[in-house]
Amino acid sequence: MLLTLLNEFRTSKNSKTRKLKMLYRLILNHGPIRAEALSTLASMKPATCARLLDELSKSQLISTSELGESTGGRKPILYSINSDDGYVVGIEMSDLYSTIMLLNLKLDILGMIKIKNEHLESAESMLDNLLIKLDQLLTEHQLTTAKILGIGIAIDHILERDKVAFSQYNARIVSLFNYIDSKVPCFVTLGSGITFAALAEYRLRYNSESQRFLFTTCDTDIRSCTIINNTFAPAPISTAQAFGHTTIDIKGQRCECGSYGCLKQYSSLSAIKSRVIQQLRLGKPSLINQLTNNESEINYHTIFQALAQEDQLCLDVLAEAAHYYGIAIANAILTLQPDVVVCGGTLTPKNHFFAMTKKAIEEKMSAFPHIQTHIFAANDSYEVVAQGAGGMVLENYLAD
Repeated sequence: MLLTLLNEFRTSKNSKTRKLKMLYRLILNHGPIRAEALSTLASMKPATCARLLDELSKSQLISTSELGESTGGRKPILYSINSDDGYVVGIEMSDLYSTIMLLNLKLDILGMIKIKNEHLESAESMLDNLLIKLDQLLTEHQLTTAKILGIGIAIDHILERDKVAFSQYNARIVSLFNYIDSKVPCFVTLGSGITFAALAEYRLRYNSESQRFLFTTCDTDIRSCTIINNTFAPAPISTAQAFGHTTIDIKGQRCECGSYGCLKQYSSLSAIKSRVIQQLRLGKPSLINQLTNNESEINYHTIFQALAQEDQLCLDVLAEAAHYYGIAIANAILTLQPDVVVCGGTLTPKNHFFAMTKKAIEEKMSAFPHIQTHIFAANDSYEVVAQGAGGMVLENYLAD
């Protein structure tokens, strides 16, 4: 029944169905929540809201098992979505470790498989292998693909690996979508890891306290995603790394995009590696010289190893990268004025990178004390992309 009703949410333009969908979304975003608060948020008359809530309850889309704090009389009923009977799957495709997750509608992890890819293979071959593993995972939980709401898949890593030109992204995405859609009897959505990670961070930790949410990651690329008023409108996969091309220095280094002074040239992993090599060529002392025999052996793992041993050259380069990253985020804050900013990616947990980033942001923002933005590090979880991919399935069911 749940799958049938949510499918109706996704396809029907009926006025009553749209009102039911709006209430369900509000409960998803704000629950557990009282009927009075829902009536206000939905701009509905209390009687209309109560009637529709009763219908959602009878359809088992929502639960009324939780009770709020009493103000002197009976404890008020709190409404939550019924997460126990609905299942979604999230998949992160990667050359290193691909992740498959079975989730309930609150994005609790019910089952997970990680697959280490031993050799390079086409995206289609990788999907074939992932679907075999997915069937095994679902069988363990007495499920089939026909009984889940859908599958969300993060594919941007594969597009980047295959060096697909931005102008060809849409055609390649359609090709992959048609390939997997022909193999599974359920809803499928493809997207970017940054949007999925942002959705999971927001849903799991910040949706009750943030109306303007900015999520950004610093990695091989520098990415961002914004969620405003609980409304999630992901940008195309081909523009996911646009934040990395924020101009930091108009007379700075030339970027691959053709412009000068892009953030990616100062704060990304590749920029850090280039800066470390440059300093070594100038004769600066570093543990890197003991960890490698020549310059060609220097990679990200070597630099991380040196950072773990508090190598001063690498620490200085990391601090410079964090400073520029913080300045770029501060510029975004001045434009978007988010109430919460979350920083993720490979670099955030390294040494004091996040603390230095936050310091740069706060120094820039000190002239604007009326802008109250809270800065947090992302949850240190390798599962967040797959969780968000599953969450995007429900987002699509509830989209207007």
